[in-house]
Amino acid sequence: MYTLALVMFIGFVAAQVTNLVIDNLPVVGRIPVIGKGDNLFIVLTILAVWLTDTSVLGTYGIGNGEQWVDVIGSGLAIVGATNVLNTVVNKFEI
Repeated sequence: MYTLALVMFIGFVAAQVTNLVIDNLPVVGRIPVIGKGDNLFIVLTILAVWLTDTSVLGTYGIGNGEQWVDVIGSGLAIVGATNVLNTVVNKFEI
């Protein structure tokens, strides 16, 4: 249960920082690699996982390999869960 709360919290913080950077620094949005901010969101989520030293995959017994694989895998899992959560929330908005 705490893992799901941590996933939502890290995803929410990374999404808000991405929106803050894209909205307040229009120069960043003109960089072709960043574009609308999807790649920036992925990088910020992986950075947040690394900085907080969390292992979302390790909680479920998947992260037994190298540490960098666990960090990137956990970051991508959070990105995927955040996108699914945003889609579900957007379906219920009126």
